[in-house]
Amino acid sequence: MAPAPPRLGSASTGDADLAAQVREAAGDGRGYRGISVVVVDEGALRLAGLGDSGNPAHRQVDSSTVFEAGSVGKPMTGMLLADLADRGTLDLGTPLEQLLPGSRFADTAVAGATLEDLATHRAGLEKMPSDLGTATRTLRLRLLGQDPYQGLGEEEVLAAAGTSSARTPGTYAYSNLGMTLAGYAAARRTGRPYGELLATRLFAPLGMSDSRIVRRGDPEPPRTARGQQATGPATDHWYASGYTPAGDVWTTGRDLGRFLYGVMRGTAPGARAAVPTHDAGPQGRTGLGWVTTTLDGHAVTWHSGATGGFTSYIAFDRETGRGVAVLSNTDRPVDAIGQRLLGLSATGPPSAGTGHAPGTALATLAAPLPLLVTGLVPGFPGARRRVLAGIHALFAAAALWLTWRLGDWLSLPPALWTAGAAVMLSGLLFAVGRTGRRCTHTEGAMARTTARTTAGAACRAVAVWAGGLAALLAHQL
Repeated sequence: MAPAPPRLGSASTGDADLAAQVREAAGDGRGYRGISVVVVDEGALRLAGLGDSGNPAHRQVDSSTVFEAGSVGKPMTGMLLADLADRGTLDLGTPLEQLLPGSRFADTAVAGATLEDLATHRAGLEKMPSDLGTATRTLRLRLLGQDPYQGLGEEEVLAAAGTSSARTPGTYAYSNLGMTLAGYAAARRTGRPYGELLATRLFAPLGMSDSRIVRRGDPEPPRTARGQQATGPATDHWYASGYTPAGDVWTTGRDLGRFLYGVMRGTAPGARAAVPTHDAGPQGRTGLGWVTTTLDGHAVTWHSGATGGFTSYIAFDRETGRGVAVLSNTDRPVDAIGQRLLGLSATGPPSAGTGHAPGTALATLAAPLPLLVTGLVPGFPGARRRVLAGIHALFAAAALWLTWRLGDWLSLPPALWTAGAAVMLSGLLFAVGRTGRRCTHTEGAMARTTARTTAGAACRAVAVWAGGLAALLAHQL
């Protein structure tokens, strides 16, 4: 019942030397389950798969295992825009209000944002519109592992864009909304659905036969990996939604290798999207959906992606002619693995924890204490003890469930959660055992004094538990 973070398994396929390099880059492998990687070096593709896909029918990870790529879809949208512009189908300088004449925008800066502004994240739009219940959807993902975009369609996103405002026009601000609007504007200009446009203009020419947009209810590719959080809980798949142009692509290591090879050689449709054209602040410079950052003195063009249970990273170094793509079926980032395979070390080793160990420890250890106090201390009348024990048991169980789901079990030993559960069970057993016991008058008087003292301690314990839990939830949001 304790949290069970995955660890990268010993199985491997493909290039054995590359697989060994990936294992070294992944450190102890905690928080990873399966990894598919491709390296493009001097025009040759090297492919390897490691660990477990989570798919009972196809557990072995190889170059044909399908992963959710998340925001790696943004460079694909950028290339689609560049290709359509090169063909004369659209002009990247056209404002949004002309591309979406049926939509109304409350902010003139949003209406006047061009395709280039949107695809380079310089339209000033927030990452996600707040009126789509972003906080609630994030909690649904964290607490239940569900797709936060479920139920959102194209029209809902366009309606939300109509009420959004541009906070810092002309300044780089990463925006899922902006890239989504750019993708839909291009699709409407061509009169074809975005998914069909991506498949025919990008996937087909590059031979990316296993890459697709999967809608809820569609047949799932047979070799699809199963995603989970790095701390253990399983997650649902993220299917096509109103934010598809920002990153709903499912793909394989082999397909990303073909994609990367075409971009690096300049033969992929819209490959010029990877050329940096605008300032992106601390990130470096941005092209259409691509980012170029200086790492260890090298200009690395890249993008990463993440969904509820998958992470991805794609990058290349023009100077060395080396590129890499990494796909994983947990939410632990793989950026550092990719950078190490490029021969870089600027970002250090992969982060082992999720950054909220103190909140996890507080919530786990403090939550069962009031129940234990209620069970151990004499002097509570039977009815009162039953009520208090019931309330404290509910709080403790809820807190332990939340820390099981949200806790930083990469930094902390899962045995800590087991200890918290044992304290809760002990308190419950003591409370049940004392409920039917009768005290003498003298025992009762002395015990009531003790009970009043310990009641304050129980309240303080609740406050500590609540503080830890609040810190944990705040970190997730």
